[in-house]
Amino acid sequence: GGGDSGEPPTAVRADAVAGSSGGGAPASAAPAPVRTSSVVQPVASYDQELLVAVRKFNLKPRDGVQYLQLRGFLSAEPGDIATFLHETKGLSKRKLGDYLGERGERHAELLSAYVRRFDFAGLSFVGAIRAFLSPFRLPGEAQKIDRIMCEFASHFVSQAPGVFSSADTAYVLGFSVIMLNTDAHSVQIKAKNRMSKADFVRNNRGIDSGADLPAELLSAVYDDIQTDEIRTGMSHDDMGEAELLEFFRQGSTFRKFNHARLAADRHHSCRLWVVADELRYQNLAARGKKEKAIPLGLIETVLLGPASEVFRRNGVRAESSDGAACFSLVCGGRTLDLQALTPEEYGIWTHYFQQVVERTKLEQHARRVALRGQPREAFVESATSVWWCEILPNWESASLEPRTQLLWWEGAPSAVRAQLWRIAIGEAAAG
Repeated sequence: GGGDSGEPPTAVRADAVAGSSGGGAPASAAPAPVRTSSVVQPVASYDQELLVAVRKFNLKPRDGVQYLQLRGFLSAEPGDIATFLHETKGLSKRKLGDYLGERGERHAELLSAYVRRFDFAGLSFVGAIRAFLSPFRLPGEAQKIDRIMCEFASHFVSQAPGVFSSADTAYVLGFSVIMLNTDAHSVQIKAKNRMSKADFVRNNRGIDSGADLPAELLSAVYDDIQTDEIRTGMSHDDMGEAELLEFFRQGSTFRKFNHARLAADRHHSCRLWVVADELRYQNLAARGKKEKAIPLGLIETVLLGPASEVFRRNGVRAESSDGAACFSLVCGGRTLDLQALTPEEYGIWTHYFQQVVERTKLEQHARRVALRGQPREAFVESATSVWWCEILPNWESASLEPRTQLLWWEGAPSAVRAQLWRIAIGEAAAG
């Protein structure tokens, strides 16, 4: 049913909306479908109605779908909605991914219909993933990611019989590819710590119903990702990715609110910008203040509005005049509390940070699924190697990485425990 589940109503029946592929551009001027419902008699043209629907979808997907349904331009059949989602330009990639991953029987039918509009015949496995992830962004919620990737795996296996023994193999390898993509192209990972081809092949041993995949297949996957990063891109309204990257590189000026209870001023001017995978900021009010850096992967969440303790302590309330355009970045239990100088900058930066958080959650989940997909003995062997060669020698920086936290949750291999305890909790506690 509908309600909070986000499922569309079933009362309206109409032909599907057709459009063009893509995302982030103005809504496509597709030929208007024949209306078969008279729920609402629109005065505006179909193209105008479509523009309104796309704007509504990008705020709340269910509203955009229902808008066209109530005007008789779109039926409630999952196949028709899937065609609309697959072919209409201008839909937010982020909102589309969230909508596709919603739970419920009707949404499961919609997701299945959407995925089956992709033709993977003749494509390599990585080629299929590239094509699949191009129109939308995988959401950050683990259950939504799983629903979408399970459907992808099932469809790929049906169109490429004989490549894998089951859809489970495609599902695990899909997450392994996402993990490799991050490992190969993140500037936060040093070259000496990047996954080698032998590591990748070893990490995927036994994932094909207990059997090994052909080494040449895994080698081709590895080479493909190393050569060409899978980019799902960033989006914000009608700004292109190149324009956004330059915007973030140049940075913006914010008011940064002070943590100190006895600070002379509640806030000071602060410049914020992005370099590679780091967020950098600098106090503009004090000479000689060095810039600070936060790895983007350590941003845990984004609080919209003056919701943090720092804002509360400084007397900033949402309903007050100084509460506009405030947000906080949560990193390691602390907050970076900022106020944008314009509503436009607030929208662009908060949207960007939300995408960063979702990307980090996706990478963490991909690593978790890929590791758990290995037979236990293979996982222990690869985890032991990572602990000895990459984490323990670089404990000060590596201990903060999401990968280390995931491996810790899975249980430290017995071979590294003594050394790990000495480093993590001190010789006295270990002895």
